[in-house]
Amino acid sequence: METIKLHTESFLFEDSGRQFRTIPFYELSIDEWVVYETGQPKYLIDFNRRQKPLIQDLKSMLAKGETLDDAVGKLGQLLGREWTTKHNIEAREIPDSQQTEIIELLILEDLSELLID
Repeated sequence: METIKLHTESFLFEDSGRQFRTIPFYELSIDEWVVYETGQPKYLIDFNRRQKPLIQDLKSMLAKGETLDDAVGKLGQLLGREWTTKHNIEAREIPDSQQTEIIELLILEDLSELLID
């Protein structure tokens, strides 16, 4: 499975008096989505890879009225995994708290690659 290293920024957030650092992936295009597995960023879905089997399957599901998060969640369930496209950041971003990060994500293109995982 192909990986991608993203040069991104993490930010400090504050909620109920506690601070935590996380990566909101502000720099992604509208065709790129991070898939979180049990709350951690693990995969990248890139709709610019139009001919890949997973992208075609997702487009079909979206054409039938499913949301991307629901479709990704269902695909994760098929593999026994907890997937979502929604980050879990429900706090206030602290201004000027950005920090450069490098994160490696697996590019999701074909679920059959995960069946042997």
